[in-house]
Amino acid sequence: MSLERRLRPFMSKVLASIIDQATSSTANFVMNILLARWLTPADYGSFSVSWSFCLVFAALHNAMILEPMSVVGPAEYGAGLRGYLQKVRKLNVGVVLALGACAAATGVFYKTTQVRQVLFVLALCLPGYLLVLTRRREQYVLDQPLRALQISGAYGVAVLGTLNLLHATSHLTAASGLACIGMALPVALLAGMRRPLPDGRGSFMSAHNGYQIVRAHWKYGRWLFASTLVAFGIPDLQTILLSVLVDLKSAGALRALMNFVLPLAQLLTVLSIFCLPRLARQMKMHGAGRGLRQTIVFPLAMIVTALGYLAVLLAFAPLIERLLYGGRMAAYLGFLPWLAAAALISSVGTGLSALLRAAQNSQHQLLAGVTGTATGVIAALLLLKTYGLEGAIWSMILANAASTGTILGAYLWMIRRQRASWSHAFHYFRLDF
Repeated sequence: MSLERRLRPFMSKVLASIIDQATSSTANFVMNILLARWLTPADYGSFSVSWSFCLVFAALHNAMILEPMSVVGPAEYGAGLRGYLQKVRKLNVGVVLALGACAAATGVFYKTTQVRQVLFVLALCLPGYLLVLTRRREQYVLDQPLRALQISGAYGVAVLGTLNLLHATSHLTAASGLACIGMALPVALLAGMRRPLPDGRGSFMSAHNGYQIVRAHWKYGRWLFASTLVAFGIPDLQTILLSVLVDLKSAGALRALMNFVLPLAQLLTVLSIFCLPRLARQMKMHGAGRGLRQTIVFPLAMIVTALGYLAVLLAFAPLIERLLYGGRMAAYLGFLPWLAAAALISSVGTGLSALLRAAQNSQHQLLAGVTGTATGVIAALLLLKTYGLEGAIWSMILANAASTGTILGAYLWMIRRQRASWSHAFHYFRLDF
């Protein structure tokens, strides 16, 4: 079979994966853009802080459910994936309800009343949003990205339709805007009606095997979970700190600027999600030493992608700002080159992290998260009160550099520890795809 024929099914699935991630992230992206245009700066700041907490809870959910499902599932339960996913669905219900309760507790203790009300809305809507994320990830584990695209399309229509209805009827506030993600619940329930069918002996797992799945998820995800607890996402951390140490307007401005580089982060995410099961199988088949070398082309491709995106962004920044915000954020465009630098540094870490996760080394994320968060917090405490938004962006650059440096160190440590030849490097895609 020719290389072209072997690549054609792979490329079609990659395209479906990219469109799926674009559809899902575009819904959230457009929601953020429209709210930045329609709400007052302070109201958008309240939404931005609550959305940052939403992303933190989503990261916890990713550590406990989504990431282990993408790695442990294909590597350890490949012969009975559908039955494995049925067990994970039951586990997932308890996890999303617990995270909803954590969101409510955050609302009780947050110091700003304006933000507190929006956090209570988040507590109600978060379980449905996390269920949609789970349904989509299941399709990637089953190598069916087209079905994930269908779920994302339904979510996008529901969220943006509700948002425009609220605006048209003059009922749009920070709380009602965030409530739009609650439309994810009916989408998740409808997607869940197409339950995976048993596929042989591996599907009929005993309660003992169900317990083994929980242990396998915890063994892999505990480091991710710990890193999320002690290491907030760097942009989200800065947004929250800005709201506490400066004001809600500055927090909203940072979120609006982050929307410029959000599509790049989403693109790199979809490449990682799509390739992670394949990378995990490669590591299992050839061992970590050879696998980490063969797949070095993956982070290199992500760096090239980031460079191309950021070059276009900086070249057309004024035009893009007018299209997105109608001139409301023009005063902040001077910060964009520094934000692009932070995004480029982050892309290096994202690519290398995918290889380490596929090798079932999740400890590096804890180390990188702690290093990045500690750097970000220290820099924020030193810079935010004096420099405001500019200080937040410099804190992000320093935090991303610290995090990426830690990931690079973990990668070099692993390839030095796992002896193998570099002679097969760059053969990975030809071998498996």
